[in-house]
Amino acid sequence: MNNIFRVLTLATGVLVAASCTMKNQEAPPLTGPSGFGTSVNVSVSPDVLFQDGASQSMVSVLVFGPDSRPLANVPLTAEIWVDGQVVDLGALSARSLVTNSAGKATLVYTAPRDVGGEAVVEIAITAVGTNFGSHKPQVARIRLVPTGIRLPPVNLTPSFTFTPSNPAQGQTVVFDAQASTGNATQFRWEFGDGSSGSGITATHAYSDLGSFIVRLTLVDAAGRTVSVSRSISVGQSPAATAEFTFSPANPQPNDDVRFNASASVAAPGRTIVSYVWDFGDGGSATGVQASRRYTVARTYNVTLTVTDDLGRISVVTKPVDVAVPDDDGGGSPN
Repeated sequence: MNNIFRVLTLATGVLVAASCTMKNQEAPPLTGPSGFGTSVNVSVSPDVLFQDGASQSMVSVLVFGPDSRPLANVPLTAEIWVDGQVVDLGALSARSLVTNSAGKATLVYTAPRDVGGEAVVEIAITAVGTNFGSHKPQVARIRLVPTGIRLPPVNLTPSFTFTPSNPAQGQTVVFDAQASTGNATQFRWEFGDGSSGSGITATHAYSDLGSFIVRLTLVDAAGRTVSVSRSISVGQSPAATAEFTFSPANPQPNDDVRFNASASVAAPGRTIVSYVWDFGDGGSATGVQASRRYTVARTYNVTLTVTDDLGRISVVTKPVDVAVPDDDGGGSPN
């Protein structure tokens, strides 16, 4: 049906209404994680078009797998959004497309005629199919300006670094765009796992293994954007280190032996969620601290097993000598 939509404007705050055809549906989220560790990246060139009914922008889509290799034969759908709603503002050369052997697909967006003011449309690309059931649309923005406006050349060169260069699961990564040049007013980050950030520096921790495509987008005062992407590989975080002490160091039968696992350490970004004790005599316990009373003098092999929040375990075993003191005050196990 014909509805009145509200176009996005610049800082002038001017709202311009125009008539268009709009689907009656809830808009999906603008960004989100791709299915099964895949990454979908959308870019447009140019990202500013005149409202002359003829100016065009090339829309490029790249789809990568968890290992950063391009994925071929991935079906995609394309939509035009304004204010998060699907609209017919301008035209797409295709609504359905499939990636080629290089993991790439392209289509063309054609600008509409004068809509009465400046506006921003979003080209939303969604990967479909059984392997992409949880994939959410990825978008690229195009600014529509009235004919007759002349804008200065884009003066943006995005560049960024990240540390550490080979992070592990759960480890905080610092992304730094200070190497970028130009008069950027905004710095937008897409971390490749559905998360996003902003600012000239940003931090993010990946909870999954694999390779992710990180995209930095610079925005100038006119709303124009330039992006750059880099791949980051996230490795497996090491398991925790199990360690414990006990006292007294030379227990006798019927002494309460106290065990303490607070010296156990989780890997960076991880936490220990479980402590399990095996006292070597058939008894067991859980928790950071535990105690046991041995009634028979002998050596007991006490085992501590710790588990982190990713399910990885670490085990340590120590002997505990329980002995009856001899006549001279010394002790030895039976």
